[in-house]
Amino acid sequence: MKDQFIKKLKRSWLAIWIAFAAAALSTIGVLAAYTSVSSVKRVVSTQKGAGMLFSSNYLTTDENDLPRTITFSSMENSPCVTVNVCNYPQTLIKHNDKDITYTLTAELVDSNGNAVTGEETAKYSVEYNGEKKTFGSNSKIEFSLLKLMADDFNKHEFVLTFDKSQLTKSDIYMRVTATPTNQAELKPLSAKLGVIYINDNTSATWTGTFIDNATSPKDLDGFNYCLSGSGDGTVTLTWNTNYVDISPWFKNTYGLTISKDSSGIATATLKVNSAEKNQYDIQFYRTNGINSAEQWSDGNHTDITVTGTGFVSMSFTQSAATEN
Repeated sequence: MKDQFIKKLKRSWLAIWIAFAAAALSTIGVLAAYTSVSSVKRVVSTQKGAGMLFSSNYLTTDENDLPRTITFSSMENSPCVTVNVCNYPQTLIKHNDKDITYTLTAELVDSNGNAVTGEETAKYSVEYNGEKKTFGSNSKIEFSLLKLMADDFNKHEFVLTFDKSQLTKSDIYMRVTATPTNQAELKPLSAKLGVIYINDNTSATWTGTFIDNATSPKDLDGFNYCLSGSGDGTVTLTWNTNYVDISPWFKNTYGLTISKDSSGIATATLKVNSAEKNQYDIQFYRTNGINSAEQWSDGNHTDITVTGTGFVSMSFTQSAATEN
C-alpha cells in the first residue's frame, strides 16, 4: 500500500515537472519570436546611441561644419529660425529619464567658420523664454544653466533672427551649439545655420532637402527633411517605404492622406502658403537596416539614393491666380 502511494506520488511530480518544462520552453519561444521581430522592425531616431535622448530639429551630433540654409520670402520683415532642443528623439518614442542641464551658445561666423565682427552683428539676435540677446563685439551669445526636466517630453525653443537687408549679399551664419553639462554620455548638438532670400517677383518656389550634414547617410538612424519656400500651392511628397517612412506625428498633425503602390512608393499632398508658414520640418525613420550602397545624391544632401533609387522626393504646383 505504501509502495503504491509513493509510485503514484512520483508519477504526479513527473507530470508537474513536464508541464512546467513545457511552459518554460513556450515562454522562451515567445520571447525569441518577440526579440526577432523587434530587432527587424525597430523604431529609430535622428541621433545615435544615448544621444538620441538629447536631440534637435536642426542641430546634430555630426562633427561636420557644413552650412545649412533656410529660405525666406521678401515679405518677411524679420527672418527667424526656431531651433528646438529636446529630451527625446525627434520621433517622440521616449524621453530621457534624467534631467538634462546644458549650455547653448550661438556664434556669428562666415561659411568657413571665421568669427564675424562689426556693427552689423547687432542686427542678429537669439531669443529664449522671453529673453532676447543681440550679438556684441565678441560675436557670441550664451544661455547657461538650462534644464530639460525628466518628468515628461520637454523641449526648449530658441528663435534666431537674421538681418533681412543682408540676405542677398552677406556670408553670415549662426553656429549654434547645445552642450550637456551633467550627462557625459550625451553628445553636444550643433549646426551652422543661414538664410536665403527669395524674390517675390519671381514665380513661387518650394524646395525639399535633407538637413542632416553627416558625411554619409549610413551614419544616421533617421533623417530630418525640410520643406521651405515661397508662394501658395500644393507640395506632393513621395518616398520609398522600402527604405524610410514618414513620422506619424507629422502625418497626424497635418492630416496627410497617404497612398502606397505595390512597389512600396508612398505619396501624400500638403497644401502650403508661405504667408502662413514657409517651412516644414519632417522626420523620416528607417523601415529596414542600413543599405551599404546608400549615398547622398549630391553635395547639398538633397536626397539619399541606393543605386539610383531615391528615398524622398517632392514637387510643387503653384495655385492659379484669382481675379478680384
